[in-house]
Formats: sequence, C-alpha cells, structure tokens
Amino acid sequence: MSALVRYEQARTALAECARIDEASEIRDKAAALAAYARQRDDRDLEVWVREIHLRACVRIGELSRDLDQAQTVRQADSATVRLPTGGKSKAEALADAGISTSTAQRYEALAGGREEQAQAAGRAAMEAYFAQSRADGAPPTMAGLRGAVRDAVQATLGPLPSRPKRASPPPEQSKVAPIGADWADFTAAILTVATLPIDFASLAGRSPRALLADLRGEACEALRRLPLWINALENEHDHAA
Repeated sequence: MSALVRYEQARTALAECARIDEASEIRDKAAALAAYARQRDDRDLEVWVREIHLRACVRIGELSRDLDQAQTVRQADSATVRLPTGGKSKAEALADAGISTSTAQRYEALAGGREEQAQAAGRAAMEAYFAQSRADGAPPTMAGLRGAVRDAVQATLGPLPSRPKRASPPPEQSKVAPIGADWADFTAAILTVATLPIDFASLAGRSPRALLADLRGEACEALRRLPLWINALENEHDHAA
C-alpha cells in the first residue's frame, strides 16, 4: 500500500471521528510511526505521519471545542444534569481519552479557537503549512503549525490580548531526606524509562495509550523525586567537604 493511499485513509478516518478518544488513538499511532520513520531515516514516511499526527491534534481541538460542558438545569422541585451527545460531560470525554484540560485548550487554539472567522483562517493556514512541508520534504512540527495558525488568526482578528505573568512560587525544599524504599522507587522509575528498548516497530504495535500511561507514570514519579535526591546528595557533599 502506497504512502499516498495510507495518507488519504488516515485523513478520511480523522474527518469521520466523532469522539475525542478516536482522534486521540490516531494521534498516538501517528506519533509512534513518526518516531519509527525517524529511526529508519525515512523522510517521506516521517513527513506524512507527522502531518497526520498534527491533523489529529487539530481534530481533537475541534471536538473538544464543540463538546458542551455538562449543564445543571434548575427546575422547581429538582435539579437535573443535561449531558452532551453520548451521555458524557466534556471533562469525562477528555479524561476517557487521556487528554488533560490544558492540552485540550492548546488543541482548541490550534483549531482556530471559537470565532468562526478565526477557524476558517486557521484551517487555511494549516493546509498551506502542510502543503509547504510536503513540497520541501520537511516534517511539519507542532511549533511551526502553531505559529502559522496564530499568525493567521491575528491577521484576521487582530493581536491577541496578552496574559499577565504569574509570579513563580518559591521552590519547595525537602525537610526529610529520602531513604530506603524511596531510593528504590526513584531508581526503578529512572531505569524503566532509561532502559526502554528503542525498537519503534515494536512500540508502534503496542497499545499507545497503555504505553504512554506507563511511561508517563514512571517519568512523573522520577521527576517528582528528583529534587529530593538532588537536595540529599548536595547535603551529603557539604557534610563530607
């Protein structure tokens, strides 16, 4: 099967996605295939699967944007909850697909936001960006697509309002040096990620959602414990000096 046929099939599947979890599955499979293509130095394959990955992100943004929040309808003697089609609230649909609220918001911006004019401008910018990527033989990137859509939206609606910067909270210091089981848990999390075989053909055949959930859990656990161990090791070095 030629890459062009698979590309058209993937685009059709994305257009027919009616649920966030369907688009999320395509996104994850395309990401795994893009990593595999890069490993094999197959530039043509990488170009089209990265485009499919980004199109899936945009589709998730469209579905997230159009999914109504659960609304409580007050009545005289009771209160009922009206859910969107499918019987799930937006939060439930996002959670089932493994999409965080912040990721959904970024994808919604990638889909042009909520203004119809901006959405049309964003779609046109997206197609132009992908066409240029294919012509150049350069894999499209999230940053490149985000910039193209942002520029098109700003040209249509004007500059976006700047958000006030939040003050960074002071870093938390560990009060108790981690020992024993904490060290075992920390090193186990590091080793799980560090020793994962770089076999992208195998990764592409596994369930992307299960794989990402496992790695995300291990990586987050390692990241959470890293400041504790840096602090403990620095204290040990100071005492030994």
